[in-house]
Amino acid sequence: MSENDLNKDSSTTIKAVVVVCVMLLSAITSGWMLTAKPLGDHESYVTITAREMLESDDWVVPTCNGQLRLEKTPLNYWMTAAIGKIRGGVDDLAGKLPSMLLAMLSTAAILYFVSRWLGFRTAVMAALIWSTSTSFVRYGHSGRPEMSLTCFVAICFLSFYTAMIETRRKRQVVYMLIFWVSFSLAMLAKGPAPLPLVTVPLFFWVLMFKKWKQIPRMLPVIGGIIFLAAVLAWPVLLGMRMAQASGGDSQAGFIDFWKREFIDRFMGSHAAGDKPFYYYFYVMFQLMVPWVVFVPMAIAAPFYKVWGEKRKVMVFLWLWFAADVLFMSLSGGKRMHYILPAMPAMAILIGILLEDMIFIQKAHTKQLARNLLLVHVGVVIAGAIGSLAYVVAVKPEMLRETAFLAIPALIMVATAAVSFARGKKVPGCIAIFGGYCIVMMIAFAVFLVPYSSTNRIRPFALDVKASVPRSDKLVAYIYMPSRFIHYFGRTVPIIGDMSEAHAEYNSDSWIIAIGANMDELAKDSRFEIAEFWKDAARTDGKVVDGALFHKANITSPN
Repeated sequence: MSENDLNKDSSTTIKAVVVVCVMLLSAITSGWMLTAKPLGDHESYVTITAREMLESDDWVVPTCNGQLRLEKTPLNYWMTAAIGKIRGGVDDLAGKLPSMLLAMLSTAAILYFVSRWLGFRTAVMAALIWSTSTSFVRYGHSGRPEMSLTCFVAICFLSFYTAMIETRRKRQVVYMLIFWVSFSLAMLAKGPAPLPLVTVPLFFWVLMFKKWKQIPRMLPVIGGIIFLAAVLAWPVLLGMRMAQASGGDSQAGFIDFWKREFIDRFMGSHAAGDKPFYYYFYVMFQLMVPWVVFVPMAIAAPFYKVWGEKRKVMVFLWLWFAADVLFMSLSGGKRMHYILPAMPAMAILIGILLEDMIFIQKAHTKQLARNLLLVHVGVVIAGAIGSLAYVVAVKPEMLRETAFLAIPALIMVATAAVSFARGKKVPGCIAIFGGYCIVMMIAFAVFLVPYSSTNRIRPFALDVKASVPRSDKLVAYIYMPSRFIHYFGRTVPIIGDMSEAHAEYNSDSWIIAIGANMDELAKDSRFEIAEFWKDAARTDGKVVDGALFHKANITSPN
C-alpha cells in the first residue's frame, strides 16, 4: 500500500470518527432526558390520536378523545402509532421519538449535502450549529409535528440545490427524486404549510439566477405524480369514508373545515394570535440561541463579494431563510414555530461564517474573530456571575442548581479561550460544542425538567386512573387538558352543563373537574367528592385543585 493510500485511509477514518461524534452530539441534544418532562397539550393531541388509531385499527380517520381531528395532516399520528404498536402502547417515548429521530436525520442531511457544496469541515460546523441551536433542542424534544416538517423541508432544499449543481444526470435524477419524496412527506407532516415554505424561495431562486431552462430537469411530471399521489391519497380516502358515514353529505363541511384551519388561519381570521408584522424578526434570534450574535452577520454576508464562489450557495440559503420569514410575516396568524423550517438555512450560513473565522479567515480578520470570542466570553462570565448574584440575593434556595449550571459554563469558555489563544483550533471547537452539550444536559436535569409547568398533571392523571376502575366511565366537567387524557390512558368525554353532569353522576359515572369547574360541582349538594387533589394541574398560568366525584365515596378527601 502506498503512502497516498495510507493518508487517504487515515483521512477517511478521521472523517468517519467526526461524523460519529457529530451524530452522537445530535442524539444527546435532541434526546437527553427525552421523556423526563411530561407531555404538553399539543403533544398529547398527537399521542391520543395515535392511541385511538391503534384501538380502532383505523389509520385513515383520526379521532382525538373520541372527536374527529382534522386540524393536522396524519404523518406524526402514523409514526407515533407505529412506535406504539411496537412498544405495546402509546406512551411518552412513542410521542417524542419521531421528532428526535427526524432531528438527527436533519443533522445527517446537512452533513451530507453541505459537504458536497462546500467541503467536509464547513458541513461539520453547520451541522454542529444546527444541533446546538434552541430550534433543534426544543423541537427535537417535542411530540409536536414541527420537527417532522422542518426535517423534510430542509431535505427538500438541500437535495434540490445539490441536484441543480450536479453535472451527472443519474445523480441529478436521484437528488430530484429525494426532493419530491421529501416534499410529499413534509406535506403529510404538516400540510399545506410546505407549499409556500418550499415553492416561494425556489421561485425567487429560479427567477434571480434565470434557471428557467432547468425546470424540465427537475422531473416536473414524474415528481408531480409522486407528490400528488402521496399528498392526495389520505384526504381522498378520508373524504370517501366521511361521505360514506354521513350518506354523502359531509363534503361541503369537510372542505369548509380545511379552509378555516389553513386559509383563514393564515389570513388571521381564525386563531390569529394578535402578533405584529415584525414578530418573527426577533423570534428568529430566540430560535438561534446561543448563536444570536451571528444572525445579523449571516443575513448580510451573501451581499459581500469576498466570499467568491461560496456566494452562490449563500444566496440560495439566504433566499430559503429570508423568503420564508418574510412570507410568514405576512400571515395574520403567527406562532413561534411557524418559521422553524427556515432555521436550518440560518444554521448553515452561520456554520459558513464560523468556519471562515476559525480556520480560513478569508472574509473575517483575526482581530474580528478574537473580538467576537472575547464578547462571548464576557457575556458568559457576566451571565454566570449575574445569575449567581441574583440567586444569592433573591432565591438562595436555588443556589446549588445555579452553581451546577454556571461553573461548567465558565469552564467551557475558559477552555475554549485558552485553546484558541494557543492556536489550537480543533480543541477550541471541541471545548465549545462539547461544553455546550454538558451545560445543556445539566440545564435539563436541574431546571427544565424539575420546574416544568406540566409536571403536576402526570401524577394527578395516574392517581385518577388508579381510582377509577377500567370498566367504569369517567367524564370531565366543562374542560380537561388533553395531557390529562393522555396519561389517564382512555377516552374522557367532556360534558358541558350541570344537568348533563348530574345525569352522568346518577348513572354511576365518575366526574373529574379542576379549578372553578370543580368548585361549581362541590357547591352543589347533589354531588359528593370521592377524592380531592391539592394543586392538581396548571392551566392558564394558574395552579388549580382537582376533584373526582362519584356516588360511592371510596376515600375521604385528602
